Amino acid sequence: MEGTVECMCTECGISVYIQPAGITSGDMENARGRLMENTFCPRCGGALILVGRAGEEPFYRTE
Repeated sequence: MEGTVECMCTECGISVYIQPAGITSGDMENARGRLMENTFCPRCGGALILVGRAGEEPFYRTE
């Protein structure tokens, strides 16, 4: 999953794994929690928020 990032849909809450163009590893720390541009949820069409690199612990925690 090298280069793959995890995004979460703001509408339905599913995780989506994508390989976005234009995001470098240096940009990842600053980009977490931001909306992805021109990339939408395949299930409902909602906006996606960048969670982090695939396989890493996300910056949020659920109870």
